[in-house]
Amino acid sequence: MDAFIEKSRTTNGKLYLIVCSVSCEERDTDIMDVKGILFDFGNTLAYLDEDGDRRYREGIATVLKSHGYKKSLDDLSLIIDNAYGKSSKGEVKGINEFWGLLLRDLGITENREIIKDLTELRERHLGTICSLYEGVIPALKALKRKYKLALVSNCPVGLSDILACLGLPQFFECVILSYEVGVRKPDRRIYLEALERLRLKPDECVFVSDEICDLEGATEIGFKTILVLQGERKTHNARDPNFKPDYKCDRISEIEQLL
Repeated sequence: MDAFIEKSRTTNGKLYLIVCSVSCEERDTDIMDVKGILFDFGNTLAYLDEDGDRRYREGIATVLKSHGYKKSLDDLSLIIDNAYGKSSKGEVKGINEFWGLLLRDLGITENREIIKDLTELRERHLGTICSLYEGVIPALKALKRKYKLALVSNCPVGLSDILACLGLPQFFECVILSYEVGVRKPDRRIYLEALERLRLKPDECVFVSDEICDLEGATEIGFKTILVLQGERKTHNARDPNFKPDYKCDRISEIEQLL
């Protein structure tokens, strides 16, 4: 049964148990002990705005065309996604390096003017590529008053700029981005880096993500886990698609109720 005993009460000499239902798996764990909450980013706190992302990619194609390089949007998108993947592993550390990588993959000689135009395009689109889920900011405000919060994301180079546009860094004790530390979840090193910065132990923390593979890695370290059901890639790269998290919730705004 997905429930827990909230408290006991005596009335007229009789003992009553007050039972409250919560959305959790039957796991031997006490989430009330947590001191820190670690969040994934994509499809957990925010989602890719498909229209905004499409306009951004069209803008890249337009910039390249203005310099004499005509690339179809489909071909360009495949190469952009490949470059994003490489950068998320820390193969490049800055935006200029990323553009250099992209141009090389496109067979284009690296050119300062092209990189300058692409950088200016990116700055214009930073606020339109990702959108926060409803209720994220109020939830983070409430949780920050009680817990140490961290963001741990597998992400391409430059996500820090998007986080700033969304107003997120203020809520986190630390932000661990895969392209900065050079490892991706579920590699245990990225979780341990977050723990060191938070100065907490694994059993004092809960990891929140929409992806099972993130939670599998967190469980191996000793975290409690919460699966957010609003994302689209829950079993992507999961070793066990039937993995059972400690708790589930439909949206971030429900986490405070679990705690």
